[in-house]
Amino acid sequence: MRRLCFALFTGVLFLATCKSSREPDDANLRKAINLYLQTHDKACTWIGQPFPVDVSDPQQKANFGIAAKMAVLEQAGLVTSTAATTSGTNAPEIFGGNTQRRVKRYQPTAAGKQYLQTTQGALGQSAGFCYGTKEVDSILNWSEPTQTKPDLQTKATYTYKISNLAPWTQRSDVQKQFDDIRTTITGISKTNQVAGLELTNNGWEVPTR
Repeated sequence: MRRLCFALFTGVLFLATCKSSREPDDANLRKAINLYLQTHDKACTWIGQPFPVDVSDPQQKANFGIAAKMAVLEQAGLVTSTAATTSGTNAPEIFGGNTQRRVKRYQPTAAGKQYLQTTQGALGQSAGFCYGTKEVDSILNWSEPTQTKPDLQTKATYTYKISNLAPWTQRSDVQKQFDDIRTTITGISKTNQVAGLELTNNGWEVPTR
């Protein structure tokens, strides 16, 4: 009799646990969104091209755009520069079709490589620096789950915070040159975000397809 009672209790506990993981509640949705944010939506700023990054003399004198950004990243210790020359192909053929130009060539430092990421965009590969992990701050609400074959789906509205924030993002010169960093730190994380979730065998998940 004791064994039967124990078996019944274990079965009820298993069903309750199984059911709770399938409920669209604050804890389950928070867990699912956090897992997605940690692996697919880190807080990063992108340069728009891969390393090495060459900045020409005219760009350095103008001191805006990529030249200003790289100079600030060097001050922050994420990149280092050396003098180099590179070949160009814009000269008329009468002059041989190639010209040499002086550039300041930037490469990531050992410290910078800790934050370095690359991504493939429509215009080619881009390097960037990830400076924090997005984490759910508050689940505001979620929709009544609906059956969209073959999955049960819901949408959750939430706000997020940045954890493990890189110290160099607090520099005023970095925030001045990288508007996305300043905006993310000071405001965008407080704006309502919406995540679509679907119920799987492992509970609620944000699909990545």
